Amino acid sequence: MTPVDSSPSPFVPPAAAEALAGLNMPLAEAMRSQRAIRRLHFDPVDEELLREVLALALKAPTSSNSQDWAFVVVNDPEQKRRLVRSYQRAFRLFGWFARRAATDEPTRRQLRVSEWQREHYHELPTLVVACYRRTLKHQPVGWPQIRVSSFYGSVYPAVQNLLLACRAVGLGASLQTLPLWLVRSTRRVLELPPEMVPVCIIPIGWARGRYGPTQRPPIEEVVHVDRFGHQPWRSAQAHEIDGAGP
Repeated sequence: MTPVDSSPSPFVPPAAAEALAGLNMPLAEAMRSQRAIRRLHFDPVDEELLREVLALALKAPTSSNSQDWAFVVVNDPEQKRRLVRSYQRAFRLFGWFARRAATDEPTRRQLRVSEWQREHYHELPTLVVACYRRTLKHQPVGWPQIRVSSFYGSVYPAVQNLLLACRAVGLGASLQTLPLWLVRSTRRVLELPPEMVPVCIIPIGWARGRYGPTQRPPIEEVVHVDRFGHQPWRSAQAHEIDGAGP
């Protein structure tokens, strides 16, 4: 009798046209089910698909409509190794402290996922480094905070667009800043001009995990009206709960 092969079937990425049909997903559904996906299949992502999700990223608003983004798409394995080499060394120290501080299973599980990603960073299909051009208006940290806020506020809406577009087409993605902690090294590897600042890195690939509902605190706990500490929605919710009993 021939034994039954119980090994999992090899992953087969969907065709680009099939994945792009996911962009018809309702926005609210994409937002409710979006999460950071760090475990990715190593299969390459179709260039047509990458172009479309990046094009949607550029639909985001920027300060004074400056539109000074740049996205460096890194596919070459050796370039990936160079980009994250210093991060992987730093993560060993960070991971040691994090493991000692992890006292509950959800935190330990999250740490294991981060460690898996760190070990396989050079194998992940695509790394997108979001950059923004520093101008007289957008000065580095140390200048008035409003300019710093304006600088980062001009690039992160585009990053969120990219994450939502990835969610809709089924690609896994996550926003990270720690891999770019040595900005000078990142500049050298990517050959960035002096005025272009790397802001974050988004690994993209077909999700090994799954999207689904996320756990967040109810808005009554985090929304304040007119001033911090004034939470009438929370009071109203408590009143409704108290009055719901027999």
